[in-house]
Amino acid sequence: MTWTALRWIWRPEAPLFVGMPPAGALNRCRPYVPARVLWGAVTAEISRSRSSESFPDYKNLGDKVAHKCRFTYLFPAEKRGDTIRPWIPKFETMRGLQWHCHGGKNRLSDRDFRRRLLDSRPGTAIAPESDSASEGTLRETECINPWWRDSNCQGETNAVLLLGYVFLRNNGFRRALDNIDTLFVGGDTRYGLGKICRVEWQEVSGDLSIFGKRVYLDGEHPEIQSDIVWGHALEGGRHQIQGMQGVKELLGGWDQGSPWRGALTWAPGSFLQRTTAWSIDNYGYWMHQDNK
Repeated sequence: MTWTALRWIWRPEAPLFVGMPPAGALNRCRPYVPARVLWGAVTAEISRSRSSESFPDYKNLGDKVAHKCRFTYLFPAEKRGDTIRPWIPKFETMRGLQWHCHGGKNRLSDRDFRRRLLDSRPGTAIAPESDSASEGTLRETECINPWWRDSNCQGETNAVLLLGYVFLRNNGFRRALDNIDTLFVGGDTRYGLGKICRVEWQEVSGDLSIFGKRVYLDGEHPEIQSDIVWGHALEGGRHQIQGMQGVKELLGGWDQGSPWRGALTWAPGSFLQRTTAWSIDNYGYWMHQDNK
């Protein structure tokens, strides 16, 4: 096989912030960790561990990681009994975005799920002349909480976990990833946010599926057979997507100090009425493939 699939599970040791378009004074947070965020965190960690006195070569190493590794998004998960079950999104007709507990029957609306998962942190800028809050700067920042807001039926609080998959080309970077136990992901890491620790790291065997969907590892890119996308899917890719339902989102940002060209995408949870082939590109986009 060209690719090796591994599953990893992380536990947030601090609130985690991955930004999305704000709402007024509220800095909103995504309820998942995108693949591009993981790529940046992994690149930074490997670069720093390899550099002694020289400045880390983030650019060249980042290109190599993007070529050798593919990441799925990390979705919130919780431990139920001896099983760790992720919560994954899906748009439903007349219902909008719903979150389903994989392998179970639980379902929550996006509003209820965000209420259960997220917390907010107030903040403001300080005016140096008065040592008080600057006018008009009061804001709140949503974060993924390290603990689920509610309790289970035994009255015990559950830790929030983050579950996803990694694909390695010819096992490239396997040793480097084996040695990573802690990552800092998302925004405001300098202020103590975004620390996650790995609690599980194992190779996928048997039926070779991710989130219950069949995956093929013999091609140029990992290929997933699914009717739902659990990453941002490029709307204007090489093969046009016909009949997609969900929400479109324009993604953009910064890359190595320069603007990162934005792209129109289908948001995670968007779906088709049929199963089709998807590949994951260097930076975590889901790319629609022709049916074989």
